Amino acid sequence: MRSSSYLVVPASSLLVLLFGVFLGRAVLASPVKHPNCIGAAECPRIVSREEWKARKRLGFELLPVTPTPYVVIHHGGIRRYCKDQESCSAIVRSYQNFHMDDRGWYDIGYNFLVGEDGNVYTGRGWDYVGAHAIGYNTQSIGICVLGDFTDFLPNAAALKALNELIACGVSLGKISDKYNVIGHRQTRATECPGESFYKYVKALPRWTANPIPLRTNTTTTTTTEPTELRDNDVAGNDKPAAL
Repeated sequence: MRSSSYLVVPASSLLVLLFGVFLGRAVLASPVKHPNCIGAAECPRIVSREEWKARKRLGFELLPVTPTPYVVIHHGGIRRYCKDQESCSAIVRSYQNFHMDDRGWYDIGYNFLVGEDGNVYTGRGWDYVGAHAIGYNTQSIGICVLGDFTDFLPNAAALKALNELIACGVSLGKISDKYNVIGHRQTRATECPGESFYKYVKALPRWTANPIPLRTNTTTTTTTEPTELRDNDVAGNDKPAAL
């Protein structure tokens, strides 16, 4: 006759063991937010200035209105495109060089730039006055998609990153939850953000046909940029040939 031995486990210990297994599986199954999205509901991948090898800015102005009531959409206006971080970073650097060396600005003009690699590139960032749309620089986040989109739209990766960036800004409290979207051409006589892309912008739920800028004062620190005399424009054309 064979003898059998059994391990007797108290019910309380068994429940603790089962709960631990369940908790471990739940943790493994939980989505992990990108580091750039801390505190935000949705964020695309945002490439830092250090990552794209930005030059040191020469000064800055803090946005006097935050969260900002406007998002201004641009295109680069140059038929130069990119599908990876290395080539997109090179284009962003060329924009910065043009704005600083040819325009005499203290940094790249846009708050953020979007590549067709699906990444967002930090320009002046969330908290600083841009140089991209006269009348709206002090009360908007200016976003530029790299390339010329007169004849066709940015690819799906760029459009997804653009929309996620706006949602991210709202979630972080940088963009008002009652914001309006406008195209650059609504602030002055220009083709920007390109005919095809502008049709897309007009279809966005927060686009407004009749934007009215607020009157604001800026807080300036080490600046050489004359306030409200800044716009990403060359000789009446939004396509900067130097890029």
